Amino acid sequence: MSLSFAVPKARVLLGALTIPLSLALFGCEASFSIGGPDYDALEKDITTELDKAYASMSRKVSSVKCPRLADDPKTGDVFVCIAVLDGNDVRVDVKVEDNEGAVKFTTRDVVFDLAETAAGLTTEVEAQVGFPVTVDCGQGMKIVEVGSIFNCTAVEEQGESATIEVTARNAGGSDWRLV
Repeated sequence: MSLSFAVPKARVLLGALTIPLSLALFGCEASFSIGGPDYDALEKDITTELDKAYASMSRKVSSVKCPRLADDPKTGDVFVCIAVLDGNDVRVDVKVEDNEGAVKFTTRDVVFDLAETAAGLTTEVEAQVGFPVTVDCGQGMKIVEVGSIFNCTAVEEQGESATIEVTARNAGGSDWRLV
């Protein structure tokens, strides 16, 4: 049974989190060296950009590994590198932009700091329902593929609870709804 905290059952509360709860890397660019790919430089560039993106969460990437392609990449080729963040894989899509070796890389996953996510959801849900709630999303961090859902729990003062579905979105954002 899902609860809606005395909100009419037909009404589903939807919201978009407006505080920076999660981060993703979008649209960063790098170049391979002339004469063949410099995968080490690409891995360094990805590490640097991800470290900047995750600095507000006090997290750093421990490694990035990109597959070594048998042939020199051509315009339009796409491959996936894996960044390791606190022992968890974050997938990074790399697309070759031109024959000069320029690439663009974007994360396929969104990283959520669960304590910050719960704090942001508490504020957002309270604004929607009009009374105090406590939200629990767990502890640590959660890595979620863009478009995927994870759940948090909202509890009101009398102890009734409801599930909050959080959907990871592009550009590191998310949407949520009480179910």
